[in-house]
Amino acid sequence: MNILIIGNGFDIAHGLPTKYVNFLEFVKVIKQILNTKKLNEVNWGSIHPEVKYIIEKNTGNIRNNLFSQSVMWSDLLDDNIWIDYFLQNDMHGKENWIDFESEISDVIKSLDYDIHGGENDFDLYDEIMKNLSNEYLDCHEQLRELESFKELRDRLYEDLNKLIRALELYLTEYVSQIECKIISPDISKIIMKIIEHEDGTRGATTSKIVCFNYTDTLERVYKYCRTEDIDYIHGKAVIDNTIETNNMVLGIDEFLPVDRQNIHTEFVAFKKFYQRIYKQTGCKYKEWVDKIREDYYSYLQKQTKEINRGENGIQDSLNRLPESVLRDQKCKRHNLYIFGHSLDVTDKDILRDLILNDNVYTTIFYHNKDAMGQLITNLVKIIGEEELIKRTGGRTKTIEFKQQQAMILNKAGYQ
Repeated sequence: MNILIIGNGFDIAHGLPTKYVNFLEFVKVIKQILNTKKLNEVNWGSIHPEVKYIIEKNTGNIRNNLFSQSVMWSDLLDDNIWIDYFLQNDMHGKENWIDFESEISDVIKSLDYDIHGGENDFDLYDEIMKNLSNEYLDCHEQLRELESFKELRDRLYEDLNKLIRALELYLTEYVSQIECKIISPDISKIIMKIIEHEDGTRGATTSKIVCFNYTDTLERVYKYCRTEDIDYIHGKAVIDNTIETNNMVLGIDEFLPVDRQNIHTEFVAFKKFYQRIYKQTGCKYKEWVDKIREDYYSYLQKQTKEINRGENGIQDSLNRLPESVLRDQKCKRHNLYIFGHSLDVTDKDILRDLILNDNVYTTIFYHNKDAMGQLITNLVKIIGEEELIKRTGGRTKTIEFKQQQAMILNKAGYQ
């Protein structure tokens, strides 16, 4: 089995404006247009030129006129606590969605500590009040009351869902309309892998995909990629969705100590695990992991029986059996490819499930040496230094880092 993991770096490599700063630039422009109703007075800032073109085209489209959507966009963007917060705060060069989620996490942590009277290491509550002009937050002292905290929490959750829906519209109505003029030869080879059968004939197998993106870029750009083989682990952007039917996961990781996790659940709806369950994103990758482990255990059982038939060194052979799987590679091997994913610790559980199998060989693609260094650093946080050393050298090697090939022109004309 071949499994490909892709993150936002995949979309970025294909020239798509999917960084969260791209989304915020889009929001700035949309708010200006709805306020002025005049394109010639808009400060376009650093918005992606293709997005600018689509906005200009949409304002003249009778069927799908941007101005006809003004009520919808106003409901999503105006007086939105999160939108205001991110537009008014300088992120100091941060541009990844991990940074975006980290900001949300810090705000939620601050509120949680204030509610429960703990030591507040973040002290962002006053920062929120200082930076936001939102009328909802005018009564500073009243929000110190527990009931007001609950109201604020509910408002924060409502506004987060509005932000997510606005992002969904940005991705489906604008980003997905941008033609991908370049493709990755690495991805093309992985998606449709040619295999040699035991009888000497050749065939092809398609890869399973664990997609951390909301976009359908992989499906619309690469031939032979089947929808049923893709696990949109964080949900998928769909234009016909509503706030209620949207299944995109954009939240925070668990931050409470174990003894508080099951007691203080006021902010559980902001957490990714909750959103995955509530929005029913599914987890096809679990089935693939089960298959990988079944192959491994079947091989171990078979080898154990053969060892037990022998007379000498049985215990020693049994002890060395897992290592022999790595060394001799006689067990059926599965391949894991990681492209455009930062290996951030927030996805630790999923990555460990796939990487830490002795019958899985992992290839991690990197853009340049600096990126490789950061990937190594992040991988240490996920599997540990000792495990990383063991798996990147010698006979027990199951992980390699590989520089991705330069993108090439999309001659096939895929969208």
